[in-house]
Amino acid sequence: MNQPANPHGRDSSTVHGALSGLRVVDLTGDAGRFATKLLTELGADVVRVGTGAPGLPLADPAAAALGGVADWWYDGGKRRCRVDLSTAEGQDAYRRLADAADMVVETERPGRLADAGIDYPDISTDNPALVQVSITPFGRTGPRAQWLGSDLVAAAMGGMMGLTGLADRPLNVWGRQAYNYAGFVAAASGVAAALSARSTGRGAHLDLSVHETVTGSIENLFMQYFFDDVLPLPKVAPRQGALHWLRAYDLAECVGGDGGYVMITPTPTPDLLLEWMVETGSDEVDKWIGIDPGELLLSVDEVMDAVRRWIAPQDAREVWWEAQERHVAFGGVLGIAEVCANPQFAHREFFADVLPPGRTAANGSLVSARSMDTGTGSAAGSVTLPARLVRWSDTGRSGSVPPGTPAAADTSLEEILALWAAPAGEARNGDIGSVAGAASSGNDADDRRPLDGIRVADFTWVLAGPSATKLLGDLGADVIRIQSEERSTLVNSPDFPYYFVWNRSKRSATLDMKHPDALAAAKRLIETCDVLIENFSAGVLDSWGLDWETVHQWNPRLVYVTMSGCGHDGPWRHVISYAPTVHAVCGITHLTNFADRGDVGPGFSLNDHLAGFAAAVSTVGALYARERTGEGQRIDMAQLEVGTYAIGAAIIRQSAGVLPPRPEGNRDGIADHVPNEVYATGDGFVAVTVTEPAQWLGLVGLLADPRLDDPSLVTEAARRDRRSMIDAVLGEWSAGRTAAEAADALQGAGVPAGPVQNSHQLFTDDPQHADRGFWQAVDHAVFGERTVDAFAGLWNGRRWTPRHLSPAYLGEHNFDVWADAGYSSEEIAEGIGDGPFR
Repeated sequence: MNQPANPHGRDSSTVHGALSGLRVVDLTGDAGRFATKLLTELGADVVRVGTGAPGLPLADPAAAALGGVADWWYDGGKRRCRVDLSTAEGQDAYRRLADAADMVVETERPGRLADAGIDYPDISTDNPALVQVSITPFGRTGPRAQWLGSDLVAAAMGGMMGLTGLADRPLNVWGRQAYNYAGFVAAASGVAAALSARSTGRGAHLDLSVHETVTGSIENLFMQYFFDDVLPLPKVAPRQGALHWLRAYDLAECVGGDGGYVMITPTPTPDLLLEWMVETGSDEVDKWIGIDPGELLLSVDEVMDAVRRWIAPQDAREVWWEAQERHVAFGGVLGIAEVCANPQFAHREFFADVLPPGRTAANGSLVSARSMDTGTGSAAGSVTLPARLVRWSDTGRSGSVPPGTPAAADTSLEEILALWAAPAGEARNGDIGSVAGAASSGNDADDRRPLDGIRVADFTWVLAGPSATKLLGDLGADVIRIQSEERSTLVNSPDFPYYFVWNRSKRSATLDMKHPDALAAAKRLIETCDVLIENFSAGVLDSWGLDWETVHQWNPRLVYVTMSGCGHDGPWRHVISYAPTVHAVCGITHLTNFADRGDVGPGFSLNDHLAGFAAAVSTVGALYARERTGEGQRIDMAQLEVGTYAIGAAIIRQSAGVLPPRPEGNRDGIADHVPNEVYATGDGFVAVTVTEPAQWLGLVGLLADPRLDDPSLVTEAARRDRRSMIDAVLGEWSAGRTAAEAADALQGAGVPAGPVQNSHQLFTDDPQHADRGFWQAVDHAVFGERTVDAFAGLWNGRRWTPRHLSPAYLGEHNFDVWADAGYSSEEIAEGIGDGPFR
């Protein structure tokens, strides 16, 4: 039986996590709490010295005493130590913690730590292996370095809200996804740097910009803008509700039965849907049966209209499930109670209960989905939440046990230092056991990257997998993109802009797994690699002979990452899921809506990016663990679980007596800050958030409206009661200004604000991106002169440039890659001509 949470918040039942031995100082506000949550879940010993908004209150007194929704979601399992950086005593305590730590993650306003003499140059003098990740709204340099941010402002200015919502109503994705993006990249980068420091003795400083992270992680934003001469799409991608930029995914309302919405699409094989429609009486679509999918895109609007008419009179749940049985990737839009009742989550023990100290029921037991239908947890006072991000074969937590509760008591500085002074400081010993043949190109002193020497066999396609390996490649890994001609169509082809955007920092090798000699070739390549990563449907790699058990025998040090849609076991293991489908069934689409609508959802493939980030952070975590265990392990990711994990605060709200989550437009569903909204201006929209009393007073002074003079409005509770009035005042004020004028005035008054920006504005009018060199001009062998985005931050003050642009053609690096695997030039040439490398 699992143990109740201890007073310091750390679950005593855990086994060694992947990051066991990694010592982290958490000086973050809300922008960085997700990053340190990830580190905690992966096994790091995280000491929280920062503060953030507690979030909405919980109903149970014992649970509420530990904190609100944000505290329970972000801070479970962390130690807490009070450090006041405004005092000399607090600054000294911080220095002592940093001297004993392996990593610092901080979100302080640029300049504050330097003014106190405790920034990275100061604290790394005595601890040169220290890694510091600084997460700020816009980066530590540039004309907007001092601008304040929020998740809403980040989504508005970075591009998310340029694509999400309706033409006249920008909408943020529920659950602080801009901050989640930054948290994933911060965690992956920080662990990679800590891994490097174990062998080199040299730490690093990452100046991570939330703004850059968001802009660089929206798949079509700049593909459309920079490739308008190639693609039959608008140069500036618009807000168009749930309609995907390819126009092949959309939400359709069903009025039959119990009604509801279904994400419809003709993918992956249009004929399966079209034949089903004809079979059930449709006389509109038989003319498209047998047409090549690429050609069908030319008629996609007509096809989708026919599907909408056909599906309208049906019951959403019935048509969704029949579609899946027919291998058509429909997905029903589920509310949070339905998400909690998902039998796939029950089978995979994805949810867990956590109880406050003193409760007698088991902490971490499987949630009863039926009990959550009424908004109550499975035990009195329990808080239910996603237990984990991914499954680990070796260094995961015991069963489905989350890290623990928020800390019920502080841990003293001396106690922490004593714990961190214990022998066998794993995070500072050992070296990177590079596999024979691993590439380390370009690792001179000026271009050294954390994952230099790590080789990745990349069996991924479309977006989720390629976005993971793109991040690993940017961090220095030698990523080998393995494809066959048969699977290299449309977005998976080197001559398609999508491929160009998501496959930089990679080399290309061809391998036809249908060839009799392919498995032997794969074995020889995998024996030279540190990581294998794939995102095919469950069972595909097994059918090729590349199952985990076999591959582990070939290379016991290999980290094997699988990114299937719903996981490799359970009743939904064969559900077909693309990002829009996952959004529908994981809860994101339902919550990302206005109160008066249910047909909006994210305007881009959010979950593909989240899954890619999750795979990357899990991969570097497993590499870190390998230095302790000597062996690799299997990471079983379900992209469906990643989607629900990303809105984990909604599960807490559903289970813990908080008002159950529902579509509420741009309201922050975790803390419900007021204001937190987008207002129309003379030429666009401006996003505004207030999270602190000082910000409210600044807003009142700027607007000078007598309706805001009530002193009680300095409290957030009072502002929630007067939300409509506050929104009206701000709307009247913003209407007479441009978005830029409004944002400048608000930021000058100390209020987080920013314009809602589209791709054109981000490229031509964003002074921060320009000043920090985020856009880089390149010359590609296929596409010629183009612009690419850079990695979303500065390493030791330096902007990285891509080591490789996307491969110009399939197999561009065949001779180098297969030579490293032991093939002669003659064998490679024969393999390309009529062998496994064709």
